[in-house]
Amino acid sequence: MNLALASYHVALIAIAAAIFVAAGVSDISRYRIPNYMCALLLGMFPLFVLTAPQGIDWRQSLMIFVLVGVLGFGMFMGNLAGAGDIKLLSVASLWAGPHHLAVLLAVTAVTGGVVSLSMMAVAWRRHMASGAVAENDAQNLMKIPVPYGVAIATGGLAVLSLIAQPILMPT
Repeated sequence: MNLALASYHVALIAIAAAIFVAAGVSDISRYRIPNYMCALLLGMFPLFVLTAPQGIDWRQSLMIFVLVGVLGFGMFMGNLAGAGDIKLLSVASLWAGPHHLAVLLAVTAVTGGVVSLSMMAVAWRRHMASGAVAENDAQNLMKIPVPYGVAIATGGLAVLSLIAQPILMPT
């Protein structure tokens, strides 16, 4: 393994992790994931492939990226997900590739469920503290915006940790 390339590779993984964290923080604080964050992750991927100690089948990763993007666009058009969430999930799937896509989706789903339940619990508690009671309380809870970018970023971090593990802790 070329030590210089491995160092660049690990640095790219660390930068990507910082971008995922920033995207999650941005989504939870402003319900927005800036386009430049997704663009940075997308632009860094070729460097990630070129510096990889082992070959990465970037063609399969690219196919997954396109597939997730197309399916995500359908979700966006059906008003089921935000555009920033779809862009972040697409680029995270590019980094995950075929070998870690299941991990990305599973961690994202579980974390998204926890975030959704937490948001609902906070909203319910605030509602109950206000003393207001309405007939459609349950429907109003379903309309609470959820910063799903936090869950996607957590899934991205899980993937990056799996990618970095063999490099940082070789057997």
